[in-house]
Amino acid sequence: MTCTGPVLPPLRARFEWSAGDQRAVDTVRVLAAGAVRKAGDGHPGTAMRLAPAAYTLFHKVMRHDPADADWTGRDRFVLSAGRYSSLTLHIQLYLAGFGLEPDCLEAFRTWASKTPAHPEHGHTTGVGTTSDPVGQGVAHAVGLAVAARYERGLFDPEAAPGTSPFDHYVYAVADDDCLQEGICAEASSMAGQQKLGNLILLWDDHHLWIEGDTDTDTDTDTGTAISEDTLERYEAYGWHVQRVRPKNDGDLDPAALYAAIEAAKADTERPSLIAMRSTIAWPAPKAQGAEAVHARSTEAGHGSALGDEEVAATERVPGFDPEQVFEVPDEVIAHTRGALHRGAQARTTWEKSFAAWRTANPERAAEFDRNRVGELPAGREEKLPVFETGPFGVGDMTKENF
Repeated sequence: MTCTGPVLPPLRARFEWSAGDQRAVDTVRVLAAGAVRKAGDGHPGTAMRLAPAAYTLFHKVMRHDPADADWTGRDRFVLSAGRYSSLTLHIQLYLAGFGLEPDCLEAFRTWASKTPAHPEHGHTTGVGTTSDPVGQGVAHAVGLAVAARYERGLFDPEAAPGTSPFDHYVYAVADDDCLQEGICAEASSMAGQQKLGNLILLWDDHHLWIEGDTDTDTDTDTGTAISEDTLERYEAYGWHVQRVRPKNDGDLDPAALYAAIEAAKADTERPSLIAMRSTIAWPAPKAQGAEAVHARSTEAGHGSALGDEEVAATERVPGFDPEQVFEVPDEVIAHTRGALHRGAQARTTWEKSFAAWRTANPERAAEFDRNRVGELPAGREEKLPVFETGPFGVGDMTKENF
C-alpha cells in the first residue's frame, strides 16, 4: 500500500516569504548564538545555518498544533542531528508557542532546564523523539513512517489516497555524520524498499566537522573522510533525491527548499532526500571563514561558543541590540505565534474528517481507542496456546528432548 499525503488542504497555495518571516529567522540566529554563549559550550553554527529550513518547516509546511502537541493528525518531526543542533528545535518550539520562553533558552544546557543539549521526548513539550546517538534519528523517522502506514492500513485501508485522517508526513533533519552511520544506511535501505512516500528527510550537507572541512570540492563528496556520492547512494536505495542550492550570498534558500518539499510530496511511491548546502553560523562574520560563500566555512562556527565579540557582531548584522539578546521583539512573537491559529484551524478540519470516519467505522474506532490508551484486547487469555509442562512444572528441558 502506498503512503500518501495528508487529507487536509495545503497550508498555503503558494510560497510566501515576508519581512516578518525574515525577521523571525534573524531572531532564531541571534538566539542560537546567544544561548550557546551563555552556556559557554555547544554547537551554534548548525542552528544558525538551519534557521531558514526549520522556520520553513514549522511555519510553512508542517501540520501541528502548539496547543495540542500530541494531536493524532499532526505531521511528525525528528531532529536526528540533535546533538549538534538541539536549538534548531527548541527555538522553533518557543516561537511557535509550544510553551518554551526566553528564560528557557537562557538556561540552555543547564541542569533540569527544558532546553537540554539533546532534545528529550517527554521532557520538553513538542519534542517527538529523543535525539542521539548519531544516525538513530533517521532510523526512528523510518520507524514512524512505517507505523503511520500500518496505522492507516489497520484503521482506514479502503480510503482513497490523500483522503484518510490517518495520512500524515514524517519530516526529519540529519547531517553528514548521521548519513555515514550503519544504522542510518540500513533504515534508509528499508525505507526505499518499503516505498515510504510519507517520509521526507532534509540533509544538512555541510561537509564540516569539528576538525575542519571534510571536502575539497564544494559540490561533491570528495573529502578525505568520505568519497561516496550520497545522493546516488540514496537513489540506489530507491529514494527520490534533490539538491537545494544556496542563494548567491551563501544563505539557505527557503523558497527553493519549499519547492523541493512540494516535489517530494508529489512522489508518493518513494521516500525523499533533500540535500541542503549553506554557510555555517550564518551571518557570523568570522565563523563563516574569510570567503564566506557557498558553505565554505570553518570549524570555529561549528562546535564551540562564538565568543562575545563575534556574537555581538552577528547580532548587529540584522540590526539587533547585542545587549538584549533574549528580549525578542513583540512583533516577532506576534508573527510567529500565528502558528497557534493555523494549528487550531488545521486540527478543526481534521477533527471533522476524523469524526466522519468514527461514525462510518464504529468497530475500528473502538479498536483505535483501545490501542491509544494501551489496553490489551479482551479475551486474549482464551486465545493463548497451552503447552504441556514437564516433570518440574516448567517444561522438560532434558537432553532427551533435543
